[in-house]
Amino acid sequence: MTVVVSDGDGEVGRASARADLDLAPALRVVVPPERAALWAPGEPNLYGVLVEIRDGEGAVVDSVRSYAGLRSVSIDGQAIRINGEPVFQRLVLDQGYWPESLMTAPSDDALVRDIELGLEAGFNGARLHQKVFEERYLFHADRLGYLVWGEFGDWGVSGQGPRGDYQRPPASFVAEWLEVLERDHSHPSIVGWCPLNETFQDLHDRITVLDDVTRGMFLATKLADPSRPVIDASGYSHRVRETDVWDSHLYEQDPETFARLVGGLAEGRPWENRSEQAPWSLPYQGQPYFVSEYGGIWWNPEAAAAAAHGDELAESWGYGQRVADEEEFHARFAGLTNALLGDPRMFGYCYTQLTDVFQEQNGIYRFDRSEKLDVKRVRAVQEQTAAFESAED
Repeated sequence: MTVVVSDGDGEVGRASARADLDLAPALRVVVPPERAALWAPGEPNLYGVLVEIRDGEGAVVDSVRSYAGLRSVSIDGQAIRINGEPVFQRLVLDQGYWPESLMTAPSDDALVRDIELGLEAGFNGARLHQKVFEERYLFHADRLGYLVWGEFGDWGVSGQGPRGDYQRPPASFVAEWLEVLERDHSHPSIVGWCPLNETFQDLHDRITVLDDVTRGMFLATKLADPSRPVIDASGYSHRVRETDVWDSHLYEQDPETFARLVGGLAEGRPWENRSEQAPWSLPYQGQPYFVSEYGGIWWNPEAAAAAAHGDELAESWGYGQRVADEEEFHARFAGLTNALLGDPRMFGYCYTQLTDVFQEQNGIYRFDRSEKLDVKRVRAVQEQTAAFESAED
């Protein structure tokens, strides 16, 4: 068996080994430093990979072509670095729904288009939310230089258990999640894993099924893929002490109040989701931190026009008070986003959301992917240099 790695200038390296029926050969191809081209957001450098199996006469009896990228993700204090650089992650929440086909993309082009829409609006990646996306999405993210956080579809595990615990995810979640990791771990676009989303219970509650499954999924992820950071559960309850990342969800719509709420990170007091009675998470320990859901600004020009004539369109929904017009949308988006861009300890954010989804009228684009606002203005806000990117080491 022979493996050949190539770039745009031709062969970079190769390695061969005997492929016996009872032996799976391990091959290492060394890329010379002068031919090293790192994969990064906006710079999707990929290598072609050719695998050939030859018979005793040297004739090719089977072959397959693939690709690979060179990319590192590391944690340095409160920073997550990509290839050693402080790349601010401007993420958008992507739920992967289409009006004509629901959770399955209607075409390969539809997957590409969603990534292109995110890039056009100034995002450099997406949090793939509450769904294991088609692997073709990851292929296109690889070749387009789009960051991805992989997630598991765990919503709906709530229900009162016999011991009074509220959320009882089955242990099968661990095995199912390992199948996701096995399928997707080789994609350079994936820079982090998030097995669970918005789990919650008071910190003073006893150990529950939720705690056991959360820890099991976290540890399984670290064993299956030690190369990427892992969030134990996005937002809400951080109950695994070793979680690599601490995050929160905050849908406050007033930019001034929002800035005040997220402004305590320098003092080790990040915004955290909690109840009035008790915290949901273990104390923050200085991990990399980001607000992984914010915004969700309620804007639909058709709904606004209908409301002006007395029809409130009950199926239209978003976070907080609907903005009165597009100008107010842009002012609110800029105010909320600048509060996060301006914090040198914040490594990124995730805006809710890429498109409207049914009654959720809070996307940058409509459900059918058409434009409903000036996307260039959204992009201009995000093109500002983040304090994280310019902070001294």
